[in-house]
Amino acid sequence: MYSEDSGSIGGKVEMNAHGDYADGSRMRIVFLCDQYPPVVWDGAGTYTHAAAHALAELGHDVHVVACEGRRWSDTVDGGVSVHRRPALTIPVTKLLGPFRRLVIGAHSPRDSLSIRASLAASYALWMRLLHLRPDVVETQDGETRGLFFALRHSVPLVIYLHTPTMLDVWLMGRPLSWRGRLADRIDRLSSDRADVLTSPSQLLVDTLRRFGWLEGEVPEIIPPPAPAGPWAEVSSALPTDPVVLVAGRQEWRKGGDVIVEALPRLVGIEGVEGLFAGASSGLVGGRPYQEWLSDRADAVGAPCRFLGPVRRDAMADLYGRSRVVAVPSRYENFSTVAVEAMACGRPVVCSATGGIAPLVERWGAGTVVPPDDPVAPLAPFLASPEWAAEVGERGRTAVRRELDPEVIARRRQAAYEKAVEKHHARARSTRAAAASA
Repeated sequence: MYSEDSGSIGGKVEMNAHGDYADGSRMRIVFLCDQYPPVVWDGAGTYTHAAAHALAELGHDVHVVACEGRRWSDTVDGGVSVHRRPALTIPVTKLLGPFRRLVIGAHSPRDSLSIRASLAASYALWMRLLHLRPDVVETQDGETRGLFFALRHSVPLVIYLHTPTMLDVWLMGRPLSWRGRLADRIDRLSSDRADVLTSPSQLLVDTLRRFGWLEGEVPEIIPPPAPAGPWAEVSSALPTDPVVLVAGRQEWRKGGDVIVEALPRLVGIEGVEGLFAGASSGLVGGRPYQEWLSDRADAVGAPCRFLGPVRRDAMADLYGRSRVVAVPSRYENFSTVAVEAMACGRPVVCSATGGIAPLVERWGAGTVVPPDDPVAPLAPFLASPEWAAEVGERGRTAVRRELDPEVIARRRQAAYEKAVEKHHARARSTRAAAASA
């Protein structure tokens, strides 16, 4: 779809009468994501990796621009060009010294305005210097990576709705300060001005609308792709010990404390253990969540191990050691951990307040429960490796059938083509208005 005349690589392509490219078989797609593996701390990075590779498999020219830390490299990862560039940091709080409390919000860093400015400036600068000239740019909501592109309408923009930064604060029932309200309004600018919005689940769309997002917008529901390759060699749950795995960012919304409370009540099952894998995020009672959770486990006598952050290439081993995977989130748009667990043949016990719940129910790949009480559903899987293995195999089938990367990539390609058409239509309308003025 891209043209040599614009300075991009590839052959020259003619445009049709509508101003669209006649040959839509190849697009230059640029993802903006500072969590691209191995730097992953939540589902946005995992999703970007899977989507980028699936689109590259279709023959598209796919790039990822990742602004994080001080890295500077250009590599090719399975057909995906990855450009890592330093983030432009704005050390406002350090410069203010003892007066830093005057600019730190009540929910820092979620409501940080300097982080938002840094993200917007970083991606705008490096995209300009890289001269990528994309046919379409995709990034996530809740941050400002694509803010300049959204404000200028300079390139077709697709926003993948993930989890807006201030959503956790809303879900905990806490009021937003003026800074939080401003931060949320800035976050909404990109999604409000995007050409196309997509969402992994209807649950996320409904939730965002409750909090004033997506007014008049109808996002397309496209779940994330789930490549089977990384998990295909994980054996069934038959030879496992009664281990419950809780993986992902450890924070209040993810509900790890629900499993801590449940473990001592699983009486009669010898050797039960909870494995918690993931970085701590947020505070409970003024303390880091995982520190608070570990103390709570000691207080109630829960047999737990807290592994902290785990590299993505070590996750297959963790799934293989577990008999059941718990996703007790009080809210989760579409759990990557649940999908990976199903691909590994592990039954999933998840909350009804998670976007993955319909898939689990549809395939009988585990048990869906109300939030805050997974004890009874965990017990049958922990007590019977045979039952865990049988249910886990249903999950493998579900992932293969519904989340095949090629199928999902073609749906995303259609969304990009729609974004390009809307972008061109807006440009034509603007030119026509200027000509008639």
